[in-house]
Amino acid sequence: MASSAKTILIVEDNALNMRLFNDVLQASGYQTLQTGDGNEAVALAVEHRPDLILMDMRLPGISGLEATQLIKAHENLRDV
Repeated sequence: MASSAKTILIVEDNALNMRLFNDVLQASGYQTLQTGDGNEAVALAVEHRPDLILMDMRLPGISGLEATQLIKAHENLRDV
């Protein structure tokens, strides 16, 4: 049976912040996907189509703003 829990993609390169976000969201009944990399965030968003994305703006590689723009460029992700 498929889970009805909403999925949140957490994009955060600080391990302590990631753990805090993840623990609070999972304790509230959400499923989470996690990455600290903007390029991987785009790939995860395309693959899993999360209900919400929490995006850090300062990431190694491409910035959170660039990753958000790439995600929003996908027709199926524009409303995320």
